[in-house]
Amino acid sequence: MLRTIVIGLLMFLGFAVAFAPATLVRTLLPDDSGVELLEPRGTLWNGAARLFLGGEGAGSVDWRLRPASLLSGRLGYAIDLAGPDHDLAGQVAAGLTAARVEVSGTVGANAVNRWLGAYDIAISGATTLSAVEVNVPYDAVSLHRGTAAGDATWQGGPVRYRLAGRDYTGELPPLVAHLGEGLEAVVFPQGGQTPLLKAAILPNGFAKVGVTKLLTRLVGNPWPGSHQDHEVVLEVEEQLF
Repeated sequence: MLRTIVIGLLMFLGFAVAFAPATLVRTLLPDDSGVELLEPRGTLWNGAARLFLGGEGAGSVDWRLRPASLLSGRLGYAIDLAGPDHDLAGQVAAGLTAARVEVSGTVGANAVNRWLGAYDIAISGATTLSAVEVNVPYDAVSLHRGTAAGDATWQGGPVRYRLAGRDYTGELPPLVAHLGEGLEAVVFPQGGQTPLLKAAILPNGFAKVGVTKLLTRLVGNPWPGSHQDHEVVLEVEEQLF
């Protein structure tokens, strides 16, 4: 009798885990992440939902468990993100101390401009992500110890921005951002060797972006003085945590 009860309980637990509803995914997201999943369907292991980022619709997300990830002590999924302004595919994995995201695909200008709008900047054209990989510790104090790799390329085109109360426009060539050396990125003209932007997350919890003289010239507002094109002439910092 006891053996029958134990087997029954194990079977019940097995079915409960195997068919855990997709709604459980929402409970795994931090309250302050800005990520919302509405109308989830399927299971925790293979499902889909409508994706909202920062309160704005971002299309749909599909996820599928990658059982092989469990061998490395992580819970990993293959994901697809589709929306009017992006088409991305990749993998996410959660370990005991950090999370890893790898993604490739394209992101349209509208999606990028929703983020750049806070800085009075707008671009046109699509951005392509090539095996962009980010490893981020859960501990915010250690966030700067994360790593990044891969490339992001932008096809170039008109740029609009506002500086000191005035509106400016410029035309930029195709650009490529190389990620690496921690959570850092350096942006170059495609085929060029002179940097335009340098960005990094600092140990003090700030994100720092440096603009070189070449970029100021390309966007129609050249920096005065005798600086070389590769030199950073303007730096801004914003606190992340």
